[in-house]
Amino acid sequence: MRNLKKVLALVLALVMSLSLVTIANAADFSDNADIDYSEAVDVMVAAGIIDGVGNNSFDPNGTLTREQAAKLITYMLLGENSEKLGIESSSFKDVAVTRWSAPAIEYCASLGIIDGAGDGNFYPAGKLTGYAFAKMLLTAIGYDSQIEKFVGASWTINVATKALSEDVRLDAGLEKMFGSAEISRQEAAQMALNAIKAPLVEYDTTNNVVVNGVEVQINGGGAKFVTTTIAKQQNISDRRLTNTNENIQGGYTVEFGERYLPKLELKKSVDVFGRPSYTWFYDKEEIGTYVDVETLYAEFTTEVTGKDLYDVIGKSIMDDDDYKFIVTIDGIDDPTVNKALFDETAMNKNNKKGVGDTGNGTLTQVFVDSEKEVVRVAIINTYLARAKGDYSEKKDEVTFNVYAIDKDKNDNYVKVPDNRDNSDDDSKALTVSGEDFYIADVKEDDAYLVTVAEGAIQTLA
Repeated sequence: MRNLKKVLALVLALVMSLSLVTIANAADFSDNADIDYSEAVDVMVAAGIIDGVGNNSFDPNGTLTREQAAKLITYMLLGENSEKLGIESSSFKDVAVTRWSAPAIEYCASLGIIDGAGDGNFYPAGKLTGYAFAKMLLTAIGYDSQIEKFVGASWTINVATKALSEDVRLDAGLEKMFGSAEISRQEAAQMALNAIKAPLVEYDTTNNVVVNGVEVQINGGGAKFVTTTIAKQQNISDRRLTNTNENIQGGYTVEFGERYLPKLELKKSVDVFGRPSYTWFYDKEEIGTYVDVETLYAEFTTEVTGKDLYDVIGKSIMDDDDYKFIVTIDGIDDPTVNKALFDETAMNKNNKKGVGDTGNGTLTQVFVDSEKEVVRVAIINTYLARAKGDYSEKKDEVTFNVYAIDKDKNDNYVKVPDNRDNSDDDSKALTVSGEDFYIADVKEDDAYLVTVAEGAIQTLA
């Protein structure tokens, strides 16, 4: 057996990688390990909005250029039709009509999404700041640069205010807020994905009237949500005006993706570990399932007490009878099964004892959905797995004996996943397929760290 301290160190490494684990058919780039925003990159690549840079690389930390941004947004608006764009002349001195990005640059310029540098040039290969890209996305969503004051001395403040608003949230999921620094390709993918989930806006018709001999433009008011009453078109979000800051009755808001990317679909659910999640599809093909980090309140990788959970969730929610509390251990949410280890009554400010058999090697995540008034506590254990035999090429599978990391007084790994009946079994045999994991190199007695849910190995490291 491995040294226990070494095993636990590896456990913690696996736990942190599991923290936001996805079940996905991700694009297989050689630099996938450098991609922090895998959901955004997966969706953008699957939808054809952004691709790699050659040599099977995505270059996630490479800086997005101005022309790349124009191409990205053009594809968001036109999809495959963007490839049909052509131009006879260019509005910018430094953009030849034969340049690969010229049609996209001209298209975005015609919609007011991009501007030149004021000297007749566009500088297509120039770097792009987060503020500048946010402005482009806001304009694509429907916000008017002049009306919203995205121009002039205070344009960055006004862009940031709108982009960070509850109705837009272009910053959602970003590790740091965008600003005057250059934006990376993967950060741009995340911001673009946020724009796809944002509701479109429009303005009432403007009228020009003459006042004292001077023509004045009278606007019909600020930006208003685009709405529809057609339920089947809600493939990104089913929120209504009553769920937004608009205190009026109305139809569904129309999200950017619902109008411009109808093949893209987002479905909410819970994953095999009982965590709030959602699955993306493109043209009915599954892209991947991702944890809903927007509802993640806290996570632990050490022992968790009832007081810890009470403090994280907060007294107001804990005392609210309208909230539903769901506790899952390795995906099992049966109260009669979990009660011996943990139930919601253990979450109180006076309970300083560990709950749910938590500790090193166990990931505990707390999710709070204030809209649906649901609190989910997901406890995910890490287990030791040893191969019962060599990889079978004929069957394309390997069977593992799965044990817990913790040892009993006899130095045996005896806790078995899904085994709550105190039986004497010291392992559970679980088989994995080569379709789900790379196992071609597995030899008999090789040791791995695994997580288990629904009676199957979910992660293997």
